[in-house]
Amino acid sequence: MCYLATVISVYNDRKKLNEQLLKSLSKQNEVYEVICIDNRENIFGSAASALNYGASLATTDILVFAHQDIYIKESNGIKKFVEQIKNGEDGNIYGSAGAKEKQKENIGTYTSGLKYSGKIIRTDWKSMEVSCVDECFFGMKKATFDNHPFDEKLCDNWHLYCVEMCLNARKMGSKVIVVPMQMHHFSKGTVTWEYMKCLKLLSQKYNVDFKYLWTTVYKVPANMIYINVLLCLWFLKHKMFG
Repeated sequence: MCYLATVISVYNDRKKLNEQLLKSLSKQNEVYEVICIDNRENIFGSAASALNYGASLATTDILVFAHQDIYIKESNGIKKFVEQIKNGEDGNIYGSAGAKEKQKENIGTYTSGLKYSGKIIRTDWKSMEVSCVDECFFGMKKATFDNHPFDEKLCDNWHLYCVEMCLNARKMGSKVIVVPMQMHHFSKGTVTWEYMKCLKLLSQKYNVDFKYLWTTVYKVPANMIYINVLLCLWFLKHKMFG
């Protein structure tokens, strides 16, 4: 069978995967190659290593990475997303949500929260160039991925692996683009100490190339003094208040 794209997800909760991501994939108008990486036994220590493995199994020219707790509301949602990737330039990274430098609010036509919302968010824009896209749902051409897989050394946990890829793409002159996509993410996200340490490593790697690390969670200067102070304050806050 000839698939339009490969959808790759690493999961630790089979029920969530079945009832959320896979259920919505079953309602798509097109059939996609689906690769689900079972990490219930903690075989993989990071999202980067798990998703790199999943990508190595893909047989299509376009890769889409999705969290287990994503629900795509429209039956042609992935097709429209994949067409943007297919018709775009090599090297570009695409996502359903993102952050644009100097803009406080995140960008995207998605809903989020533990309770499902079927609300359709209308927009008058077709796509928008941003600073980075969120890890919950993103994709690129396989050739783009092969040129720069997820950085398993820097992102040795479950955070910021897509942000690192976005920063590299922009450094190389490519674009990062949010595509309007009607979907729900059954999460609000959490910030852990591992996230904060990874944020510091990103700053160390890219502070010469970028003045800011503008993510969907933290929007901060890529300045090592600032980042170190931020980490100290974060640590003290969580040490004192939990």
